[in-house]
This record gives sequence, C-alpha cells and structure tokens, in this order.
Amino acid sequence: MKHFFFTSVLGLLTLILASCNSKDDEFVDLGLSVKWATCNVGTNFINKYGAYYYFGEALKLENDRGRLPTKEEFQELIDNCTWLSIEENGVYGKKVTSKKNGNSIFLPLGGGRYEQGIDGVRSFGTYYSSSVYDEYKTYYLYTSNETKVDYDSRHGRSVRLVQDTRK
Repeated sequence: MKHFFFTSVLGLLTLILASCNSKDDEFVDLGLSVKWATCNVGTNFINKYGAYYYFGEALKLENDRGRLPTKEEFQELIDNCTWLSIEENGVYGKKVTSKKNGNSIFLPLGGGRYEQGIDGVRSFGTYYSSSVYDEYKTYYLYTSNETKVDYDSRHGRSVRLVQDTRK
C-alpha cells in the first residue's frame, strides 16, 4: 500500500511539474527581447508535441497572451542560448538555456505535418514565425543536429508563442 501511495504521489508531482497551466508559468524570461511560452500550442505539457498548424492557421492563434515569434526573435534565441539534445519523459527535444540568465525552455522534436501524415518525430522540430519570406513562403525555426532559421510554408509545423517583455 505504501508503494502504491508513493508511486501515485510521485506521478502526480511529475504531472504538476510538467504542466504549464499556471498563468505564472506560461512564459519564461530568457533575458531576451521576448518571453517564450513553456509549451507548444495544442498541449498543456512541456514534454508534448502539441498540434501542427499551417501558416494561416498559426496566425489565428495570436492573441493578447502571446504571438508568433519573428525570424529575428528566433535568431536571437539561437545566438543567445545553448541547445542541448535531451529526452524529457520519453520525448526527444532541445533544452534551450539562456546564456544571459540560465533559464530554459524545452522544444520537442515533433517533426512536421505533410501530405502523407506526420513525419520526423524525434528527428527534428519545426516552429512557425510570423515573418514572411515572399508571397508563398514564411520563415520558421528548424532544429535537429543543427538549429537555424529557414523558409518554406508547405507543411504543418509546431507553434511556440512569445510575449513582449513589457507584459
């Protein structure tokens, strides 16, 4: 009986720690120009992939709590953070730690949504920005063995919102 109780409490504690439902914990200050959401849109857990969106769908997710990052904000994240490949409760991703203040976020490697379905899970992550390359393409963050800002808009991608630091 003690073992069951301990396991249940430990499981509940893990669930609470991995959740980002608390308004105080929704965004992390990495010492950059914006705060970064702790979870992908479409999930309440830091170690889940969330939903996949096409660019038009992603733009509709912006609200008074958060918006899509710009390509410059993604580049700032790349330049001012360390990127460590880790497994977080069975989900592969990148622990992104600020070189400025030591705070971190976890970006799951959720792949992308393509015509044939979801592909690349555990291999790479792609995250939309609000920046437009041309009338057919937008910028996005790509992370795998390398992390860079690239452009294309034919695929469904994860969304991680940001919040202006003035809030």
